[in-house]
Amino acid sequence: MVRGVEMSKLMIFLLVSWISIVHGFTQKTDTSGQLDSYPAPTPLANFKWKINNPLSVSSRYAIITHFISNNYSVVVPQKIQNITVTKIDRNAFFRCGEMSQIVFPETLNDIGSSAFNRCYQLRRIVIPNGVSIIRESTFFKCSNLKEVILPDTIHTIKEYAFSQCKNLNHIIIPNDVREIESHAFSQCENLKTITFLGDAPKNFSNVFKGSEPILYRTKNSIGWKQLWSGRPVRLLSEKNKN
Repeated sequence: MVRGVEMSKLMIFLLVSWISIVHGFTQKTDTSGQLDSYPAPTPLANFKWKINNPLSVSSRYAIITHFISNNYSVVVPQKIQNITVTKIDRNAFFRCGEMSQIVFPETLNDIGSSAFNRCYQLRRIVIPNGVSIIRESTFFKCSNLKEVILPDTIHTIKEYAFSQCKNLNHIIIPNDVREIESHAFSQCENLKTITFLGDAPKNFSNVFKGSEPILYRTKNSIGWKQLWSGRPVRLLSEKNKN
């Protein structure tokens, strides 16, 4: 009888845990893709981390240095020991081959180079407001990545940032982006269209090497020519007609 009661309690616990996980990853987002409310974070035991400037109450912050599990879904904590998480270090999630979704806290403002390099199953990324640079090879070879939402705070996309994201079909480049470096979108075989909301960024060569997107710009933007980094540029109104 006791054994049966214990089994019932275990089943209830597992059911509640499953519902919590599902609820955590079905949060509603606003029009910019940001979360309306933050889900329960992945247990801290799955991360390595450090505190920068630990003795300074005003300037200290937490950094995620490494993810030591290989979960299907990850929610980065907003705070560690009541200290705000603002950075994901370089290579922190390198080769997390099973991870298909990750949620970032709005406190995050820095993502290191190659942080998600070769996360082959990653499918969707919403970068929080405050991040200004997509660094070198951040999402290199994320071959199943289909959707990327960049915030208005982005001004630079570094080399190889989205290289070999073979399932990426379209991306919107925010208004204040001024530099997209060489090979940032190279070998993105299914990248068909890119919409630029602002003026023409600095023209680097081979940004789209091995990719063949059509670039669309807004009517009042400046600095554009018929080609940008070797790819044709058209007015956004032309895309809307198609």
